[in-house]
Amino acid sequence: MALNVVVTATGPLFTLVEAKEHLRVDHNDDDALIEVYSDAAVGRVLQYCNINLVPDSPGATAAFKAAALLALGELYQNREPILTDGSPISNLINPYRWLRV
Repeated sequence: MALNVVVTATGPLFTLVEAKEHLRVDHNDDDALIEVYSDAAVGRVLQYCNINLVPDSPGATAAFKAAALLALGELYQNREPILTDGSPISNLINPYRWLRV
């Protein structure tokens, strides 16, 4: 299984190996979970900027990669739902929420 979110002209923002290094995971038991969280983290970073691809510059790639890895760490570490403002749940689904007027 591979990371699904393509965010640069050449492919994913980071690999599963890089994600596991960031999380300090040295086993394969959570690979599928890490891939799901990686895709969600990268998607959230892109949604925050309202773009589909990372801008094509070394500085932007590094910044987006760092932000996505930090978001991944938050998702992986806090697997229980947190129902307060700024929680991983609301941060991930706010862009899809329908507001009634």
